[in-house]
Amino acid sequence: MYMPLLWINRTDQISYAKSIASGISISHHDTVFTISMKPSWHWSNGQPVTAQNVLFDWSLIKAASSSSSPLPYCFAGGGGVPNGWKSVTAPNSHTVVVTTKTSVNPVWFEHNALAQLVPVPSVWQKYSNMHRELSWIQSIGSAPNNAVYKVVDGPYKISKAVTDQYWTYVANPAFSGIDKPQIQTVTYHYETSSANLFAQLRRGALDIGSLPLSLYSQRHQLTSYHLVKQQLFAYFFMTLNFRPNANSIGGLFNKLYIRQALQMGINQPAIIQSIYHGLAEPTLGPVPRYPANAYFDSAVHGYAYNPQAGRKLLEKHGWSMVNGVMTRNGQKLEFPLLFATGSTSRTNMMQLVKSAWAQEGIVVHLQSMAPSAVGPIVGSAANSSKWAVDGNGGWIYVPDYYPTGGELYLPGAGFNRGGYNSSTMTRLIRQTYAGGTPTQIKARFDAYQVYAASQLPDLWIPTPESIAEVRNIVHGMQSNYNPIMALTPLNELTLQGTHS
Repeated sequence: MYMPLLWINRTDQISYAKSIASGISISHHDTVFTISMKPSWHWSNGQPVTAQNVLFDWSLIKAASSSSSPLPYCFAGGGGVPNGWKSVTAPNSHTVVVTTKTSVNPVWFEHNALAQLVPVPSVWQKYSNMHRELSWIQSIGSAPNNAVYKVVDGPYKISKAVTDQYWTYVANPAFSGIDKPQIQTVTYHYETSSANLFAQLRRGALDIGSLPLSLYSQRHQLTSYHLVKQQLFAYFFMTLNFRPNANSIGGLFNKLYIRQALQMGINQPAIIQSIYHGLAEPTLGPVPRYPANAYFDSAVHGYAYNPQAGRKLLEKHGWSMVNGVMTRNGQKLEFPLLFATGSTSRTNMMQLVKSAWAQEGIVVHLQSMAPSAVGPIVGSAANSSKWAVDGNGGWIYVPDYYPTGGELYLPGAGFNRGGYNSSTMTRLIRQTYAGGTPTQIKARFDAYQVYAASQLPDLWIPTPESIAEVRNIVHGMQSNYNPIMALTPLNELTLQGTHS
């Protein structure tokens, strides 16, 4: 519905052919970025997409990044937002000038900072007070039939949405992009269970449906479909609570050897084969090895599964087994492991991890709850005493397409849910933001990812592929897949013999 200012292609480069921006000029020692916008790009109501629409987006981002925001911005800290930006101005209706406070790495700033900008139509500008504006936006966040959603610049616009039933989109005839939508109507259906989803696929009632892993072995029943496997430019993890009042564990996760013992008890190869049917990759650190990309450093090898070594590591630091639990000075390595319900594969993974950790004398109590309940607990520092480990972590590098860890591992970052804080990590991340020669920039990035992989600010678990069953009449799901943006644009799909 809404297009970003910059479109990132499948090789992690800016595609100006698909972007609202036509180009970026960099000057003043990598501190001034002048963005030219295409005058041909219009909203669905016929008005042009202008620099003023970008400035309004920036005002929302800046206000939402405040600690007092009623609608927090989860990408705060990424791309230097907002404190690293000196100013954002519009000298004319189709030019935006962003000035940084210091010289920056241009690739990082374009990919992680400027790529966050999404022009917002003027129908959203209801209040001059940004606090009041954000409160209003929050109030209609679950009201897709509201009139403000009718003005879009993307290939589709909302037609109708019925809570917990379906969302229907129709093609935007005024779409200014080069890939005009061929499919005129797209409906997303809610499914009540994996079994119901599979039944719909078996009847041929869906054109595209996510294949439940629990029913993967029965996919041969879907005779009019083909399986599409898509790697994600992402990594999955279990979030640790580093705060001193973490449930049952206190601040023990701040000790590297304990994190190492925990990681040695995660059998990634077994999880990949028994739970993901081989459709996953081991996670070695925060920079994905697959899909193939220019960022992963082959010097990163990760931690091998070895619970016996993990147990010895704990014993080396003074822990001993007491009634099946590693204990030291009265403190037990026993804590809750929180995870969201609704996924059989996730439940099975947590059971497998619990069993392996028990071999090391680490006892966990599985605590499942509705996905909607997990976020408020893990996402709020005020609730840090209610959890120790969250098994639901995952990060897709959108819109931080240059995969540094600022959004996750800097103090106060929008997604630093466990309160991780390391002066060395902070220094290494900030160095990846700085300007320099290509050799300097690569060396800084490699130093960050090697350190992060070894220090375990999260516990690494396998990163699964996205798998879907696609009816044979649907074309373009794999060939147009963009692993960097983790999507196949619907306007690049076609249906055999029809445009409906």
